[in-house]
Amino acid sequence: MSNKEILRNYLWLFLILIFLTFMVLELTGIQQYGTDIYNLQKNQTIPQNPEMIVVLAGSVGRIEAAYELMKGRNIPLLLVAGAYTKVNFDELSKKYHWDLGDKDKIKIDNISTSTWENAKISADFARQHNIKSLVLVTSIYHMQRSEFLFKKVFKSGEVQIIPYAISMQPIEYNSWWHDFKTFKKIMDEFFKYQYYRAIFTAN
Repeated sequence: MSNKEILRNYLWLFLILIFLTFMVLELTGIQQYGTDIYNLQKNQTIPQNPEMIVVLAGSVGRIEAAYELMKGRNIPLLLVAGAYTKVNFDELSKKYHWDLGDKDKIKIDNISTSTWENAKISADFARQHNIKSLVLVTSIYHMQRSEFLFKKVFKSGEVQIIPYAISMQPIEYNSWWHDFKTFKKIMDEFFKYQYYRAIFTAN
C-alpha cells in the first residue's frame, strides 16, 4: 500500500470518527432536551397577578388553555399571537366558546408567522400597555425555543416571562425515547432550538 493510500485511509477514519462523535453529542443533546421537557411538565407555577397572557397559535389545546387560564386567574389581557390572516374575535369566540363580554380583553395578532415574529409582536404590545409580567402559553415541545426567543426580544429584566406549557398527553420519563412520533417532535424542536442559539451566538 502506498503512502498516498495510507494517508487517504487515515483521512477517512478521521472523518468517520468526527461524524460518530457528532452523532453521539447530538443524541445526548436530544436526550437531555427530552428530559428537560419531562421536567417542565412537572414544575409549572404561575405567580400571583400576571398582567397578560400570550398564546402562540398553531397547535390544538393552546388557545383553549390560555383562555381557561385567563378566566380562572382573572388576567386582564390575552394576546393570540400568530392567528391566521383575517381571523377575528367573533370567529374565535364561536370556535372556542368565549364569553362575548371578554372582547376588550382579547387581542388577535394576524401579522406574525413565526415564533420569532410572535415574540416581536408580543414585545411591541407589552410595551404599548406597560406590561411587566406575562404568561407565555405554547406546546410543551415548543416552549424552550419560544421562551429563549422571547427573552432575546425583550430587554433584560424588562418583563417577567412565565412559561406555561401545554401537553395534550403526559410525557412519561424516558418513554419518549421509544416512541418514534414523540422522538421526532423532540428532535425537530431540538435542532430548531440549536439553530436559533447558534444565530444569536454568532451575532
